[in-house]
Amino acid sequence: MADELSIRVLFIVLYGLFLIPRGYYRFVKPRHEKEKTGETDRATVGKIQAVLTLIILGGLISSILYVLGLPLMDWFQMLQYPIWLRVAGALLVLIMIPLLAWIHRELDRQYSAVLKIKSDHQLITTGPYERVRHPMYTVLILFFFGLSLVSANLIVILFAVLLMLAFPFWVRIEEEKMIEVFGEEYIEYMKRTGRFFPPVQQKKN
Repeated sequence: MADELSIRVLFIVLYGLFLIPRGYYRFVKPRHEKEKTGETDRATVGKIQAVLTLIILGGLISSILYVLGLPLMDWFQMLQYPIWLRVAGALLVLIMIPLLAWIHRELDRQYSAVLKIKSDHQLITTGPYERVRHPMYTVLILFFFGLSLVSANLIVILFAVLLMLAFPFWVRIEEEKMIEVFGEEYIEYMKRTGRFFPPVQQKKN
């Protein structure tokens, strides 16, 4: 089995690299720009957002406990675990980092941590959004899944799987909101794009 301390250091480095573009567009960039207020539909998405938030927090906490190497987490550590899975997970995370930066750059001021329609909101259909409606969620899902493979810990993997199962429910509500705001424009956009991955075949008009 690979040296677990080295794997934990790799885990931290991968997480840190991922947080660089995330943190910049979430906290740094908004300070340099005037953000216009907009509508936030909290009532509609409250319960699902709460569940999703709990899963993300659970994944974060389990990751921290794994990195700390607490004996409790050792119970869930898979001893007979192929090193190639950890390498594959690390590579997957590394691929997601530039994709995340690209997505944030394309969204720019349209990005929001909650479901918010701003006063000057526009439908983004360029860059990664040309073929995929929710590339941000695709990246987040694959990032957490890749990290879970690196950890080889059943609890971390469990929360990554729960995240994969929860995001489609959140996305349905988000798409309903987008249809409400953009109408036929968004419906046509849905016809030519995939939800999380590009469509296998470009749909004909």
